[in-house]
This record gives sequence, C-alpha cells and structure tokens, in this order.
Amino acid sequence: MTDSPENIRVLVPLAPGAEELEAVTIIDLLRRAGFTVVVAGLDDNPVQCSRGVVIVPDQPLAQVLNEDFDLIVLPGGLPGADHLRDDSRVQSLLLRQSDAGRLVGAICAAPKALASAGLLTGRRVTAYTGALDESGTASTGAAVEVDAGVVTGRGPGVAMDFALTLIEQLAGVQARNRVEGPLLR
Repeated sequence: MTDSPENIRVLVPLAPGAEELEAVTIIDLLRRAGFTVVVAGLDDNPVQCSRGVVIVPDQPLAQVLNEDFDLIVLPGGLPGADHLRDDSRVQSLLLRQSDAGRLVGAICAAPKALASAGLLTGRRVTAYTGALDESGTASTGAAVEVDAGVVTGRGPGVAMDFALTLIEQLAGVQARNRVEGPLLR
C-alpha cells in the first residue's frame, strides 16, 4: 500500500468490445481516488465498446509495455475479454505483474484472461456466469472476491463495488471511504 494516491499507478488495457459501464466506472473511481490511471488501447484507435460507446484511450498499449504499475485491471464485456485473453502482450504484462507481487484485477468475462495466464489456480474468484467454464476455474458467484493479490468482480452490476475494493486494496479503507461517501450510495 502506497501512502500518496498520486504515486499509485494503474493500467487499464482496453479492447474492442469492452463493457463500457465497467471500464468507465473503474477509470472514474480510481481517478477520484487520486491514482494515476493509464487507459491503454490494444492499438492506436479509439475503442468501440460492447454497447457502441466509443472511448479514446490515453495511449496505445505498446507505449507502456515496459512500465510498472501497482495494479493492472481488466474490464469485461465480449468480445473485449476475449481480445485481452488472446493478446500476448496483455498476458505477458499480467504474468510480470503477478511475479512482482503486484495487484491484478478483472471483472465480468475478463477473469478468463487471468485464467489464461494461470493466475487463478487455487484462488477464490468470481466472474460473469459461464465466463470461466472453458478454463475449468470455478466461480464463487460472489459480487467481489479478493484472494492473494487477485481481485475479481461478477459483472456490470457490481462495477462500483469492484472499483471501491480496488481502491481499498491499493490505498486502504480511508481512501475507499473518501471516494465512496460523495457517491451517496
């Protein structure tokens, strides 16, 4: 846990077909916490999300491949989660992140990218119904799970809880409360 929020760096890789509600909620709440959030598209283009919303990433993923982050978090949605799972650069980043003992997160269908990287073995995880079937990983069905440096969320309906849990994992319960209070939940 880093004391100063602006020193906390987060990478949000964004793929075509991402679930925009999850992506925007994660980006918004982590920025409200004062973290430096880098939204990186898989290429140089704006990203059309699963419901047609277009998001312009801060930069292409290729520009951040050698940078370190306190958290790499993957929004779900289809086919966005499949693109993240199938991108060798994303897989490499996830493995490097985990090997360094730093936090990874994924929501909805995106835990399949973590499963593909071998990061879910022996951990309690949750995901969108059926998203992990082909990986053989069991989902608990809980809204959010935190286990050994991996945070997973069930789906779009829990995006706010998921993002607030990420804040708490990175900066503590006071930071979470500071962001959550003004949301009037």
